[in-house]
Amino acid sequence: MKTCSRIILLFAVMAMFMTAGCVRIWRKSIDQKTYMLTTHRETDPLKTPRADKLWIDTVRVLPPFDVRSLILRDNDVRFESSYYSELLISPSENFRNNFYTWFSGSGIFKHVSISDFSDSSHRLSVSVIRFYGNLEEGDKKTVLSVKATLFDERADGMRVLFSKDYIHEEATPDMTADELIRSYNRSLSKILAECETDVIEILQ
Repeated sequence: MKTCSRIILLFAVMAMFMTAGCVRIWRKSIDQKTYMLTTHRETDPLKTPRADKLWIDTVRVLPPFDVRSLILRDNDVRFESSYYSELLISPSENFRNNFYTWFSGSGIFKHVSISDFSDSSHRLSVSVIRFYGNLEEGDKKTVLSVKATLFDERADGMRVLFSKDYIHEEATPDMTADELIRSYNRSLSKILAECETDVIEILQ
């Protein structure tokens, strides 16, 4: 009887160690990696502002790209999301924060806000139309399409100063999450630089 009890105890201890090891491996395999879209200006701000206050509206990200998981396109009809790689915050907040920091450093406006709409002289409305990595063989790339519209808030009615689509595609042979984010960062920086140029021209 004692021998039987010892055998049972031995198997129980072995099972406990094996289970603990499996749990560690399992936890390691399901760890999610989180990312942020980040951009950095490389040009000096304007010395003299062109307008008073810019309000950057809540950024609208069209489905299915309005989720934190990175979206991948397998072919012309099939999309999938990456469960193990996602943005740290919602794409709407992430894009809005980048527009805010970029235009805050541009010197175009005396003030730029995402928290106080009052006394705004202008409003920037942004929509993200496409935001995915293309997995098709021979055409692996990131695709980022953004529509930006600038409104004059002090004009009678709703006066649109300009509305433009910005589209950037970049070849990305290595479709890892890290490389996808780096590619998105480069594309978003180019879009912001182009949008800044357009805003300066319209406010001359």
